[in-house]
Amino acid sequence: MRRASTRRSILQFGGIAALCIRPAIASALAKEWVRESAYNYIIVSQDGSVVSFRRMENGASISAIDMNRPGYQVIPYTKVLFAASFIKPNPARALSIGLGAGSFNRLFNLSYPGADLTTVEIDPMIRDLAVEFTDFQESAHNKVVIEDGRRFLHRSRDRWDWIVIDAFVKNSQYPPHMATREFFALVADHLSEGGILVINILRGNKLFDCLVATIATVFHSCLSFDVPGRSNAIVVATAAASPPLQQRLTATSTLLLALMKDNGVDLVQIQAAGVVVNPTNCPTPLTDDFAPTEFLGAQWQR
Repeated sequence: MRRASTRRSILQFGGIAALCIRPAIASALAKEWVRESAYNYIIVSQDGSVVSFRRMENGASISAIDMNRPGYQVIPYTKVLFAASFIKPNPARALSIGLGAGSFNRLFNLSYPGADLTTVEIDPMIRDLAVEFTDFQESAHNKVVIEDGRRFLHRSRDRWDWIVIDAFVKNSQYPPHMATREFFALVADHLSEGGILVINILRGNKLFDCLVATIATVFHSCLSFDVPGRSNAIVVATAAASPPLQQRLTATSTLLLALMKDNGVDLVQIQAAGVVVNPTNCPTPLTDDFAPTEFLGAQWQR
């Protein structure tokens, strides 16, 4: 069924009946598809065994899967999300807000086969693309909920060891209702004892400073991990008063280190990159009454 759906997508994209296309041309057309929803305008492309999701408006890659190695982390920033592995090791339950092609899910399930991962994704099209083009599958340990992330947390009574946030909207803007002190307080309320927030943020603009400053009003300790060669930073935070996160950078099992490295994640290298975050460039934290994320994100620092 998936192949039939893909073939229909190719025809819609090419706008030409299949019988009128020579095989070589049809093969070339099959490398790229375009899909649009109320939330996203996505280009799905294939280069060899790698399927990528990119934003139409700016070409930014949001996720990629190597179909020959589904657990391998192709996109650099998703590797660094696993900084959580040596701060809060052996999670029993994790929540991820933002699905993409499900790259994070595949390595999480491979690394922690007994743990439960729930992913909240606001756009059903993203889940459908992951299923159609990358063979993404839900399971008892890998469930997807189609809902706004903040609304989901508001109605949930569950707690998680990791809450991972990788949520952007069109033009790579950060959702304003997920950038406020009230939102991060909601996140903190849903963490288990010693649980951690892991969030992907674009740095180099004033929004980064204000997001970190806002997080720091709720969470006692924050570490930032720059993604080499990219504008992403992965910020990890805990609401626990002690010990500070830099004292929780503990060694993890040799088997997990090897498994992660085989899938593109060098935990030793990531661990060495963590720095304490001391926000000073945003005196006023963002709140539900004032969260100009688009304005702040457009103010790039030199």
